[in-house]
Amino acid sequence: MSDGRDILTNDVLTVGEDIVSSERFAKARLVVHHNKSHNIAAHCMSCAVCALRIARWLARHGVSVNERDAVRAALLHDIGMTEDKVFRSPSPVKARSHPREGERIAREEYGANDVQLDAIRHHMWPLCLVPPKSVEGWVVVAADKHCSTQEAIAIVRSVTHARLGARGKREG
Repeated sequence: MSDGRDILTNDVLTVGEDIVSSERFAKARLVVHHNKSHNIAAHCMSCAVCALRIARWLARHGVSVNERDAVRAALLHDIGMTEDKVFRSPSPVKARSHPREGERIAREEYGANDVQLDAIRHHMWPLCLVPPKSVEGWVVVAADKHCSTQEAIAIVRSVTHARLGARGKREG
């Protein structure tokens, strides 16, 4: 029996099959993101599942969201970090440059439409200062913030666990 996340994951894979099976996304599996146990592809997949969950929740509450645009933008929102010049840049530069590079890649390699491009370009709001224009863009912003927060919590837990483990070994 599958749970709701499995259904969402399957729906994401259906909508983004060309993205997930691409060479670029394979490269994204090799690029560390937020912590050493996570990569760009995994983060983008988590964001896409979260974006679909948010889109469906909004739809149940009367807000029209194009699920396809939200999912595809979420899958591609950090794809700009697969470019070496972006990945190797200092964090403040990377934070501002990867959305622009991601927008270019999404347009050239995946034929992203204007809604998807806007969501990718503005997913770093409020850091990028200009908010997205579409509901789908706001869905991607929310999904990215949620998933990034969950990844940060995992880092804190692993560091805390490692420190507590080390302390216990010293005391024992």
